[in-house]
Amino acid sequence: MSSSSKATVLIIGGPDVDARLDFMNTLRSEFELIAAGSLPKLEQRFTASGFKYHVYPLHRGISPVSDLFSAYHLWRLCGRVRPQIVHTFDSKPCVWGRLAARWAGVPVILGTLPGLGSLYARDSVITRLVRAIYQPLQKLACDVSQLTIFQNRDDARQFIAAGVVAEGKAIVIPGSGVPTDMFSPGRVSSAMRENLRNELDLKPGETVVTMISRVIRAKGIPEFMAAAQEISARRPDVRFLLVGPEDTESIDRLNANELAQLKQAVTWPGPRRDVPTVLALSDIFVLPSAYREGIPRVLLEAAAMGLPIVTTNSPGCSEVVEDGVNGYLVPVRDAPALSQAILRLLEQRELRQRFGQASRQRVVERFDLSVIVKQMRSVYYQLLAEQAPLLGQFSV
Repeated sequence: MSSSSKATVLIIGGPDVDARLDFMNTLRSEFELIAAGSLPKLEQRFTASGFKYHVYPLHRGISPVSDLFSAYHLWRLCGRVRPQIVHTFDSKPCVWGRLAARWAGVPVILGTLPGLGSLYARDSVITRLVRAIYQPLQKLACDVSQLTIFQNRDDARQFIAAGVVAEGKAIVIPGSGVPTDMFSPGRVSSAMRENLRNELDLKPGETVVTMISRVIRAKGIPEFMAAAQEISARRPDVRFLLVGPEDTESIDRLNANELAQLKQAVTWPGPRRDVPTVLALSDIFVLPSAYREGIPRVLLEAAAMGLPIVTTNSPGCSEVVEDGVNGYLVPVRDAPALSQAILRLLEQRELRQRFGQASRQRVVERFDLSVIVKQMRSVYYQLLAEQAPLLGQFSV
């Protein structure tokens, strides 16, 4: 690329497109970066970071009319912005964002699928029906793209085997990266931890077992609740902390009775923005997910904060945790196994410390933001070079 001009990269995501801000900040000296997401309230975050932000309509449920409306808005946006690269994230944006980019004649189109989600975590009649609609659309989007990026090898193998994406147009980049300098135990003062402990009414000496997640079944909320009920009956000195929002729109949401039980079993303050402090006051981190994760960012954050982890032996989660090295892997939807693994860590402080040190080392070496950005930067330049005849004044 010539030094006189930067290629414009349009990042298209959904309600959590602000998760790409760290990534965008790292590449801002080399590319002109713009974001598009579905929540108007995110504009302030992007503006504060010096990025333009565009809002487009995105319906989470099954609605062909709404989906085509989303695609129309994204097509118009691509026409106005005229990016050289469109990079989409998440399931629906990866379909309609990539198709809209192709209709608008964008030279370089790629999509990152950070996990296959609850659609591939369950095998009910409804999910099979939705997959029958979704998968051909995702295949079409993969066909019109130069590249589809997966965050773990299992997802890539599954989509390649199903014929959704050609093997030559798929790569694996392990996650979106985490700034390990920001998620570091030393950055959270004792006063910050103590203030939050007081706010959450955590008693002195209580061991804290934390889960951070949307409150849906596939994330393992029922198993976390069952483990909390069993262990709390035996160990009143242990507090189970759940941080995250109730997801009222998901087909996988908990019913009213389950939510009432959850509030009795755990401390649930809802969503919070002080995640590093939450992790800093925690002793064990748990994510019993059956959700088809890419690389769960919250696992990377917990590991970066030096925590031992209990998670499921499932795609994405098993990339972060090596069983018996920095935590334990348990079977999906197995509450007794989850309880046993947590108890093992509760009973051995030295083991928790050793696992925690291994967690941080693993994340710094494999998943630090700089490691991931280096790989993505290489992908951008390679794709720009391949599409050089279509790029006009841009040279590579």
